[in-house]
Amino acid sequence: MAVRIRLQRHGKKRRPFYRLVAADSRSQRDGRFIERIGYYDPMTDPANIVIDAEKALKWLRTGAQPSDTAKDLMSKVGVWEQFINEKLGQPSPPPETEPVPASEEGPDSTEEPASTEEPTEEAK
Repeated sequence: MAVRIRLQRHGKKRRPFYRLVAADSRSQRDGRFIERIGYYDPMTDPANIVIDAEKALKWLRTGAQPSDTAKDLMSKVGVWEQFINEKLGQPSPPPETEPVPASEEGPDSTEEPASTEEPTEEAK
């Protein structure tokens, strides 16, 4: 059985809502699925993407092939990069942190400090 990670369309006309699922490749688009992994709501601004990373990684490790759209969504969330780094044996990059603001010392802090050298005997 070939497993695909793909989208199932739900919602009304002109109001799409998608579920990200692991399904048998032979099943219909909106038919049977094995496990629900997350969802994608393109109608919100910005689009709302929620993916359970553990479930997605479990299926990717077992050989499930993502559709192009599912792969793009996993890339936006960071799951795809995590899988590729794991596959290559590289450590996952640490989560990005906010830059630490520079200390507020005033406008004189950018100038070079005055020279503390003593005058030589020739200058005296």
